[in-house]
Amino acid sequence: MVKFFRIRKGQVLPYKLLVYILICSSFFTILGTSIQLYMEYRNDVGEIQKGMNQIEQSYANTIAASLWDINIDHVKIQLEGALKLPGLRYLEVVEMSFGSVDPVASLGAIPKGKNIIERTYPLIHIVDGKTVEVGQLRAVAGLDDVFKKLKLRVFIIMLTQGVKTFLVALFILIIIHYMITRHLQAMADYAQDMDINNLDRELVLKRRRVNRTPDEIDMVVQAFNKMRMNLVRDIAERKKVEEALKEANMIVEKSPVILFKWRNEEGWPVELVSQNISQLGFQADEFLSGKIKYIEVIHHEDLDRVGQELMHWINHGVDHFIQQYRIVDHSGRVYWIEDSTVVVRDADGNVASFLGIAMDVTERVMAESELARLRNLLKNTIDSMPTVLVGVDENICINQWNKSAEEETHKTFEDVKGLHLFDLFPQLKSELDLIVESVKNLEVKEKNKIPFSADGEVQYKNIKIYPLLESEAGRGAVVLIDDVTMKSRLEDMMIQTEKMMSVGGLAAGMAHEINNPLGAVLSGVQGTERRFSPSLQKNIEVADGIGLDLQKVHQYMDQRGILGYLRGISDAGRRAARIVRNMLEFSRKSESTRAEVNVKGILEKTLSLAENDYDLKKKYDFKTIEVRRDYEQGLPKVSITETEIEQVFLNLFKNAAQAMIDKDFEGETPNITLRTRKDGDFVRIEVEDNGSGMDEDIRKRVFEPFYTTKRVGLGTGLGLSVSYFIITRNHEGEFLVESEPGKGSKFIIRLPVVENKID
Repeated sequence: MVKFFRIRKGQVLPYKLLVYILICSSFFTILGTSIQLYMEYRNDVGEIQKGMNQIEQSYANTIAASLWDINIDHVKIQLEGALKLPGLRYLEVVEMSFGSVDPVASLGAIPKGKNIIERTYPLIHIVDGKTVEVGQLRAVAGLDDVFKKLKLRVFIIMLTQGVKTFLVALFILIIIHYMITRHLQAMADYAQDMDINNLDRELVLKRRRVNRTPDEIDMVVQAFNKMRMNLVRDIAERKKVEEALKEANMIVEKSPVILFKWRNEEGWPVELVSQNISQLGFQADEFLSGKIKYIEVIHHEDLDRVGQELMHWINHGVDHFIQQYRIVDHSGRVYWIEDSTVVVRDADGNVASFLGIAMDVTERVMAESELARLRNLLKNTIDSMPTVLVGVDENICINQWNKSAEEETHKTFEDVKGLHLFDLFPQLKSELDLIVESVKNLEVKEKNKIPFSADGEVQYKNIKIYPLLESEAGRGAVVLIDDVTMKSRLEDMMIQTEKMMSVGGLAAGMAHEINNPLGAVLSGVQGTERRFSPSLQKNIEVADGIGLDLQKVHQYMDQRGILGYLRGISDAGRRAARIVRNMLEFSRKSESTRAEVNVKGILEKTLSLAENDYDLKKKYDFKTIEVRRDYEQGLPKVSITETEIEQVFLNLFKNAAQAMIDKDFEGETPNITLRTRKDGDFVRIEVEDNGSGMDEDIRKRVFEPFYTTKRVGLGTGLGLSVSYFIITRNHEGEFLVESEPGKGSKFIIRLPVVENKID
């Protein structure tokens, strides 16, 4: 058959076709046969099931009646008739009326094996309208005949289908060989004989040509012949390109541009490099032979960046990009090159290689680097100035802007470039003539303490105008703006401090002067009480000498309240003495040495001093405020400068009292809560009031110097800032504040404890 079809050795397609046809035909034959056999099996089993149902419907009642009449012969006759039904092999009747389970009649034999169908039917007889179960009928059917029938069918079907499949496959093989396979072999022979030097012979197949419509084979032949003609044309064009390439190579070799082509493999091996690579200290053969790979000449500090940039462009689908990096030659000399890279992809879209056009830009990079260094130095110098620096042109439009100016206005140079100076600093409009005069006459001008309004506050600025020499952009100037608000306020504070020091000295002197008459008053009151006391023997002797009853005199003075007056004078005098003593202690210098004290004592001492303080216009009186104490027992001592901490507490008490002024207390009384607790390695002191409280903006700024919410003349804004400095700097503690509008404020002070010192 091989010779008949002229199938050559090594041809696989005919055999594969034959095998595939046989496999497919066999599969569908087996599938169809299985379905057919299954349907016949179901049909045969269904016939047996019908016979079983017929026994229940036609024979059960008759056998039951015969069994009731004890007519065993008639029962056997019925069994013989039922045994003729399809598939039945064994029938058995069991009598149950007298409790017996032995069969009274049986017919046939039970088939061996598991291929059986068995059913049991109750034999019911109706007597006087009542149903009585007189016995049971057992029926057993065998499936052996069904399976024998199926096996015979399988043999016949498989034999006939196998012969049919083989003949059909053979016929199809003949058709395929005649129409396709022999032509494919002819085209394969033609392709094997095709050579670049032998493209004149045309591919022609042995096919009948009369009145035949061209088919796919003809289309393949046409494609072969067209490809042959394209090859002839491409070869001619390639020769022209090679000639042009030679001329281009000559141009490249004499230019500063170096051509590279490297594969997308480990190390980037070079496939092509122009001979003028020698200008970078290498030879072309070193790359082309594989001795040096492209990745090896890239500077180690630039290698990761180059690889990352390369992957970035590839991942984003960019096939042409420019990179700048360094390469190092054999001697260690470093060259900066600018590489214009083109990504070459294969037919599947994967990166195959890279084409690079490299140029030595070392001199340009060095010049740019030096220029950038000088620019950065100049910019950093300008930005490091704490003074606001604004450059303007002759039209007073902004062309320079330093970091301090950005922080002052919260605007970047890109935001303000080209804007008029007065758009950003309207407060300088009045200084227009000063700026114009400076630019015109090339003279430095300045003006001090110009008021600026910012967030409702007045700030003071000094300005200086430095004119610039004329350039291509015209004349201009540099405006320097210094914030002297703090300096101005410090000057005012120093003046105020001198005044307060004078007042403090005067208060200390007055306290000393008050002490002298106060001592005389207390001494006189004490002497008067002793002279009227009947408990002293000397008083009794003198009274008896002049005929005076001292007991009645003492009684008279008591009933008339004279003794009470004397005690009131004594109490008031001692209280005044205590006030004077506290004032003297408070006016002492804060440089006094630290002492280990308990917090409760210093709070009570300062509270006593604060209770004698009231507003001159009677807007608040500390005595009307309820003071609540919540002291923890056993607190450790703290090491403090007493006068400084007294100053902090006194300032908090006065602020708390003043916070009560603007609040309308309904259903509650003004109160201050003093609370102390042990807090780790600190003692925590809380001063809480139920005054008007503060919103979040005020709370954040409450410790800022010169910040105050009081009206002019009622505060300098230094009380809490000085207190914050005393706690955090002088005593290494913490100072916090919590507040809500309308609910009061809580100031929290944490002072470090003295180890092993407990009250």
